Amino acid sequence: MKKALSILMPLVGLSIFAWIVLRTGPDRILAILAAMDRGMLVWAPLLIASIAVARGLRWWYVMRCVGIDYGIRRSTAVWMIGFFGSAVTPAKAGDAIRAVYVRNDTGRSMGEALLTVFVDRLWDLGFILMAGIVSAVIFSRRYIAIPSAPLLLAGVVLIAVAAIVMTRRNVVRAVLKPLFALLVPERQREGLSANFHTFYDALRVYGSDRRRALAMAGLTLLGWTLIFLLGVYVACLLRIPVDPAYIVLIMPIVTLVELIPFSVSGLGTRDATVMYFFSAVGIGSAEAVGFSISYVLLGTYLTALTGFALWLRSPIRWQQAGEPAGGAS
Repeated sequence: MKKALSILMPLVGLSIFAWIVLRTGPDRILAILAAMDRGMLVWAPLLIASIAVARGLRWWYVMRCVGIDYGIRRSTAVWMIGFFGSAVTPAKAGDAIRAVYVRNDTGRSMGEALLTVFVDRLWDLGFILMAGIVSAVIFSRRYIAIPSAPLLLAGVVLIAVAAIVMTRRNVVRAVLKPLFALLVPERQREGLSANFHTFYDALRVYGSDRRRALAMAGLTLLGWTLIFLLGVYVACLLRIPVDPAYIVLIMPIVTLVELIPFSVSGLGTRDATVMYFFSAVGIGSAEAVGFSISYVLLGTYLTALTGFALWLRSPIRWQQAGEPAGGAS
């Protein structure tokens, strides 16, 4: 069943995307893409690199907070490799890949490595949830009421509650204990149990200093400001007559929709969302699809391609040196 879902889920997004392209007209979309300001493309690598460095810097800071010595350059490179993994899989496997690299590079436990990735992603999730709620409220008041606003709010609350629950060791242990006994082979239980407790011990250490929260808030704001700036850049690149402030307003909701695991890199779902928001200000579907395609090519696949090149230079080792096959780490 799980294997069937992993195959079918990307097909859902692909089907939505194909329907949108056919309904809009491939020729119209190509005309929008052909009219882009090619001179502005020179700024794309700089903007993408700035986003990657900002994200790598924040992850480096998380690792520093829990005593893991990992350079900023290596943090950025491994973040890009993980981004590549997330870009090509509906399950966002890149986060697990990052943790494995940290374990292998530093010799620290998998629990500590996973903690750094968890905290890094939790800040992203918290920011985009809050920004999405603010955007939905402002959009509904200034433009048109979002038909699925209650559903969006319910989803945001559900995700927020789940994220908070995941930080509670006793609750998670109670939930996972029956599954642990049922699904995990006995020879691996000790290692996984140790990593579980190491994870929450490191989480307690990380959360003991409120100054860290202020620093993380600043680094998170920097990263997402650059990401929203990428959306403004793409609109300018395609000469789409839309207010930059409007792009910033809708991007949090577009990003939330991309999190729905029905496609790879938000294919189809992102395009439909951009079409909806662009139509509210009189921008046609061809411009919306052109914007969505350009945004994912630059923001996702240009970064992922760089991550893939870095992965080829430093392939992942799923097992540590000297670890027996099938052993727990």
